[in-house]
Amino acid sequence: MVSARWIQDNVNLSCYKASIGARLSRTCPFFSLANIFVGETTCDGKKKAWEILSKYAPVYVMELPQQKQFKNVAVWAQEIQKFLIKVEEITGNKITAESLSKAIKLVNNKRRVLQRLYNFRKLANPPISGKDCLLVSQIAFYDDPARFIEMTNKLCDELDQRVCDGIGVYAPDAKRVLFTGTPMAIPNWKLHHLVENENVAVVGEETCTGIRYFDNLVDETQTTLSGMVNALAERYMKINCACFTPNSGRIEDIKRYVQEYSVDGVIDVSLKFCTLYDVEGYMVEDVLKEVGIPVLGLETDYSVGDSAQLCTRIEAFLEILDNNGGNKKVGVI
Repeated sequence: MVSARWIQDNVNLSCYKASIGARLSRTCPFFSLANIFVGETTCDGKKKAWEILSKYAPVYVMELPQQKQFKNVAVWAQEIQKFLIKVEEITGNKITAESLSKAIKLVNNKRRVLQRLYNFRKLANPPISGKDCLLVSQIAFYDDPARFIEMTNKLCDELDQRVCDGIGVYAPDAKRVLFTGTPMAIPNWKLHHLVENENVAVVGEETCTGIRYFDNLVDETQTTLSGMVNALAERYMKINCACFTPNSGRIEDIKRYVQEYSVDGVIDVSLKFCTLYDVEGYMVEDVLKEVGIPVLGLETDYSVGDSAQLCTRIEAFLEILDNNGGNKKVGVI
């Protein structure tokens, strides 16, 4: 049986059209293996997608509040509590305070090792490429957590040695770019490949497949099941996804990442038909323009058909970065 957690992570991050297409075309084996599929209501497209999918497979939908007031956190805690009951029903396993505490600490450790990995990207001479880091974070969504923690720590130990040896993966004069916007689910690393081929350092992703995924930990001090459920609700409601309104916290996050990762420019990505991040792109560009950080807004999809067009726009953006010098007020393209 495929675990409910795995299904939730991957359906949330996949393009919902691709998810439905995989079921209708019978190209994804997990649709025949899984006991249940977990969806959430982060956009209108997903809401309708789960309605269609429910005709072909067992679907459980968690109702995500669209604001972050105290009452909304309480509603999300109730959704988590109901989901735990559903998991018990499907798996036949009783969720206890001890088992949930163990799971919280395990996933927190996964977040910690990702934080360790991404800290290497803050260095002036990063020892690992952005594309490789993206792949690691994508793997985090479906790999066994304990194994992922072990192997990523081994990778970080190697990177520590690279730092000691002065080994980096970029040219000393490479401009530093932060990606913002829509998550990049595996096997989508097209933009990282195109950008880094232009001698640019991709030093971070403000996305649900990047920093946003591991930026906050769940409180580990709770000892009761209800306390842990509330801690889970509070942690996940701190995620500054574009589904929330207002979402000023996301803008503040981007400004903070620009400083922490010494960013020269930002590439704001909107997956086609992802209206939420497309609309918020205006606010991202407006705020970063005020602090002199150039922004390139891109709309793309999983295919490689637009690669030539993207390369042209990326090259033009790099000319702006070369001319900007990190100090002058600039526009966006």
